Amino acid sequence: MKIFSGLDRLYLALLRVMLRRLVRATVVDEQIDAPGIDRGRPIVYALQMRQISTLLIVDDVVRELGLPEPLLPLLSGAVKERRSFFFLTNNGQPTPLRRNPYVYSSRLRRLIEASLEDAAVDVQIVPVSVFWGRGPATRKDTVIRALFADSWRPPGRFRQAIRVLLHGRETLVKFSAPVSLREAVGAADPATAMRRVGRLLRGRFKRERELAVGPDLSHRHTVINNLVDSTSVQAAIAAEAQRNNTDPGREELRARRYAYEIASDYSYPVVRAFIVVLSVIWDRIYDGVRVYRFDTIEKISGAGQGAGIIYVPCHRSHIDYLLLSYVIYRRGLQPPHIAAGANLNMPLLGGLLRAGGAFYLRRSFRGNPLYAEVFTEYLHAILSRGFPVKYYIEGGRSRTGRTLSPKAGMLAMTVNSFLRDQERPLAFVPVYIGYERLFEGDSYLAELAGKPKRKESLLALLGTVRKLRERWGNVYLNFGEPIPLQPFLDEKWPAWREFAARSPADQIAGSPDDQLEVERRETINELARRVVTRINEAVVINPVNLLAVSILGAARPAMDAELLAQQIDLLKQVLIDAPYSSCMQVTELDGAAVVRYAEEFKLLDRVAHPLGDILQVAPAQAEKLAYFRNNVLHAFAMPALLACLISQNEQLEPPELVRVARQLFVFLRGELHLASESERLDARIAACLDALRAAGMAREHGTWLTPPDPSTRESIALHALANTIRLSIERYVLAVATLVRSGSGVLGVSELEEYCCLLAQRLSLLHETGGPEFCDRAVLRSIIDTLIDTGMVTVVEKRLHFEQELVSVARDAQYLLPADTRLAIAHAGQLARAATEPEVTAGLEEPVA
Repeated sequence: MKIFSGLDRLYLALLRVMLRRLVRATVVDEQIDAPGIDRGRPIVYALQMRQISTLLIVDDVVRELGLPEPLLPLLSGAVKERRSFFFLTNNGQPTPLRRNPYVYSSRLRRLIEASLEDAAVDVQIVPVSVFWGRGPATRKDTVIRALFADSWRPPGRFRQAIRVLLHGRETLVKFSAPVSLREAVGAADPATAMRRVGRLLRGRFKRERELAVGPDLSHRHTVINNLVDSTSVQAAIAAEAQRNNTDPGREELRARRYAYEIASDYSYPVVRAFIVVLSVIWDRIYDGVRVYRFDTIEKISGAGQGAGIIYVPCHRSHIDYLLLSYVIYRRGLQPPHIAAGANLNMPLLGGLLRAGGAFYLRRSFRGNPLYAEVFTEYLHAILSRGFPVKYYIEGGRSRTGRTLSPKAGMLAMTVNSFLRDQERPLAFVPVYIGYERLFEGDSYLAELAGKPKRKESLLALLGTVRKLRERWGNVYLNFGEPIPLQPFLDEKWPAWREFAARSPADQIAGSPDDQLEVERRETINELARRVVTRINEAVVINPVNLLAVSILGAARPAMDAELLAQQIDLLKQVLIDAPYSSCMQVTELDGAAVVRYAEEFKLLDRVAHPLGDILQVAPAQAEKLAYFRNNVLHAFAMPALLACLISQNEQLEPPELVRVARQLFVFLRGELHLASESERLDARIAACLDALRAAGMAREHGTWLTPPDPSTRESIALHALANTIRLSIERYVLAVATLVRSGSGVLGVSELEEYCCLLAQRLSLLHETGGPEFCDRAVLRSIIDTLIDTGMVTVVEKRLHFEQELVSVARDAQYLLPADTRLAIAHAGQLARAATEPEVTAGLEEPVA
């Protein structure tokens, strides 16, 4: 290898002087005494790729460590080399255009040949890695420094020069354990020995770079080639060609286009640049990013070596995409690949998000089996390689503030990937994300009022820039209890290994009535329910949540200032005395501090009055506050349900209260995704009753439970707490009353949903009930699904049938709702019955579609 001759020595001398001024190299502490190097045997240093700056840095470091210098000759028996180092490859990284992807060092080839010819030759090969910008930080990161940070892509000369200038003083040098050349080559022929040693050294360099930089995600073309060549995708290509009577090459091209549409193009420099920009943005718009229970992720790494992490957060805002990845990166973990909707794959932004780890999926795969297979195979590829993944199990952003019903599609593909390859354990990490103000607040209200959703575009994105000047409060992330997949399958589906033993083709071709296939679907649905339940268990009760629950529970969104502070304290104490879960976090602010915070945040207006100041919700804020009440509605659900029963009944025996609470809890559980363990339900009811008693909101007179005196602050707090859940109960009673009055076997699921939606709109207009969210179709559909799941309603020939049990359940509404509300719902039910009568008559003559 002729690299130093003539003027080269002068060039090296000048370059060395320059590097010593620009570079400060750090060696990992435990490697300072050299990592197991035998100084009595010849040493040759291996560097991954041809970079003179890297060689000179290594030369200076080994001098400081007292090791043989790489620029000195290597003389040992038959080995006579001018230098004691080699660059493993001279052509950077392979590409599909090269027939021979690796061109190895000629010096390495001569050392291997000498080792094979003379058994006495035994040279130690010491792999040395140099990482720019990974040593102890001496300067604040900037976008430019981030873009030129070390990555997997080999830099050109210009990029390497800029990298040295920007990151030279934060350089990290790592020595791998030495490789015995004699043991590595064995008795193989020279060509085989070269491939064996090359593969061994590439593996060492890869592991060191993964530890320093993260996994290699930059070879998008390699991932896509492997994906298209996979057995499952090739089978899908053949099936499409046969079905469409087209050329297989044309279908393969279509599959490749799908893969390019889907796959991320991960770039570490772009990720670091994102982090720099986001740090500035978060500091500007948020008072703080508060993170709880991040250490729970350590449970996953402790559960199994190389466990794959799937982050499953709730979805409140487009900010979620960036916020969670930012938090994960800042705490030293690899940012996840993010499943993003194809609507975000717009010009410029789509490419930036793709470089930050986003992979795109269409809203629906229906009618396109080739696209579905390509996407499934891509997800399997990144999971099996150990890359963390993030997707939203709700499928879209919540417009009401509640956690939406889970969409099990991505979960099913994740479980199927594990069933194909169980070598790497997987674990789901639920994440709760809470805000005090939303960028999309106005658009959510417009959509709930019936306006069409605005399509994402660059113009709309630029329109949000002006919002960066506003104050958006704090944002909260709480990491819930992880769900390791294999223990979950062992618990819920003991026969999963039998299913996994089937060939992939047999798994796909299984009959829908096959018992194992039925169990697989049921297990995935149960996993989806557990994920959303764990998300809700990680709830963070922030000051805006407490304010919303307190003031929106009043008859009007206004209260005496002192009374409001006291009520917030009472409700907070109920949560502390009867916590929803062990993961739940509650703001440390007391009632008075919450009120001050809300005034500073311009959520409340203060009206001076001689008898005491009045606080009222600022104009246009009441409906927005409902969103933040709904964020935490599940945490208040049980105490609010009990408060509803106590406030509406002067005397109520505890056994009857528990009976009604248990019966109605079933419907709240479906709508609010509450923990469903029946054995814990009685304990939960008892704990909430004790908390209400301790707060003075429930009193005992002999064997009766009674509400507090109406003139007390405890009575006001009791009614405010009851009102938080009343909309949910009204929707439930509306659905049941509509179904009962229409009659058994009259309505179908879609018809009942439509009638309930129309009646809810009518009630909202006539009685100012709940605003736009009261008519949310998704929530009404979840109530109908719950009626079916509990067996109270059965579907026979697409018609809903029920027994007397449902009628008795409807009568329990007298325990929960005021008389005027019951009367309004009864009148609405009469309208529904009148609307269905023509269909009933027609049904006698002609079946209803």
